[in-house]
Amino acid sequence: MSGANFRQKNLLKDLIYLGQTKPVTKQTIKGLFRFALEPLLEAQTQKAVVLIRLFDTKELDGVLKRLEFTNAEVYSFDDVTNGENLTRDDIWGQTEFLVLLSPRYSACLLWDYSTETVKDTSCLYYLLNSRDVNNVVQIISENSKIDLMRYTQEYTPERRSNELLNQAIHKFINFADSFVEEASLTQAEAGLLSENDDIVKKYDYISTKSKVISHDIKNHLSIIDLYSKIMEKRLELVNSAELKDSMTNAISSIKKSKDSIEVLLTELKTIQSAKLETLNFAQLLENAINMVNAKAQQSNVKIEITNSYDGNILADENKLLNVMINLFYNAIDAMADTDKGGEIKIKTEVSEDNMLKIFICDNGCGIKKENSQKIFEEGFTSKVTGSGLGLYISKEAMQEQYGDLKLISSNKKGTTFEISVPKL
Repeated sequence: MSGANFRQKNLLKDLIYLGQTKPVTKQTIKGLFRFALEPLLEAQTQKAVVLIRLFDTKELDGVLKRLEFTNAEVYSFDDVTNGENLTRDDIWGQTEFLVLLSPRYSACLLWDYSTETVKDTSCLYYLLNSRDVNNVVQIISENSKIDLMRYTQEYTPERRSNELLNQAIHKFINFADSFVEEASLTQAEAGLLSENDDIVKKYDYISTKSKVISHDIKNHLSIIDLYSKIMEKRLELVNSAELKDSMTNAISSIKKSKDSIEVLLTELKTIQSAKLETLNFAQLLENAINMVNAKAQQSNVKIEITNSYDGNILADENKLLNVMINLFYNAIDAMADTDKGGEIKIKTEVSEDNMLKIFICDNGCGIKKENSQKIFEEGFTSKVTGSGLGLYISKEAMQEQYGDLKLISSNKKGTTFEISVPKL
């Protein structure tokens, strides 16, 4: 087919129709968008090329921000996402896409909300590690300002189509979409509450329902995790190297998707407002230490506490515990490669403005100077497998409690963070 014919018609939309998948919701598509990029976001130094056409970046700003911290070349075919814009001919209509090519991984996601009569739903064309991704790149390249086909030669993750992997992914898409539909019904139920009802009652209702749904999702994730492990065990009996390779890739993708859903559930929890109450600080600190002791002992890290304050504070117990545990885990990870004995020191002092200052110090590798201004940004991480959410969520959580989280110092000798909470 000639280049001229390519430019006369939106062939990407045809692929969506030919895919004949069940229509899924916008929320599911956004989840798949995150999932497709996750392997690249985890391996930040990995070379790759990413092609994006996206009209609505709401709820995806975090993952797009993380993309900026990778080593990928990003090309945009819209006016809203960052990257060199390669838009040439206006033939795409409402079709949106994400295409990723790297040395060991490829992904393609095409959708178009104009394909369905139900608002914010679309059929999908979705591929992982398939040579058919190159066909999509060719269509995009023929309607681009530059020739993109060179990337299909530079990045060849698979020589053949991985049908088993892609069938497993499509089944998982339908599975995940059922949860999204249930969440949408919950929102509809919330809308049935009288507009004259108190806003707090509405919030409590939605909050309770979200907890129930989150609990159910976790139960199903546990089932997925269990059967993934069973499949891995059964693979030991498989003699076909080709089948074993395909199923290993499928299991790996399912696990990554499960991990992504767990991250989304964590984000959902942070939407809930802080429930402030009077807490005894010494008891709360003891609870936090008990929760990380096992990891500290496993990593040969000692925890030393110097606390002279035995009074009360105003805080959300769960949120403050999560912040402290996150800082403890980060400190333990920072001391993983050190030859000297790992040590976390916890100190407290009361400030003149009636705030309790909690200092968490470690003798780990420290934070690079160029990263110290970025650590609280959504999406930034210096870890290979980090999500870029931990410190961002922690700072937001402390500010919700009329406190704060700050980086006081960091160098090769260690790092010190400060948590501040209102003293009573």
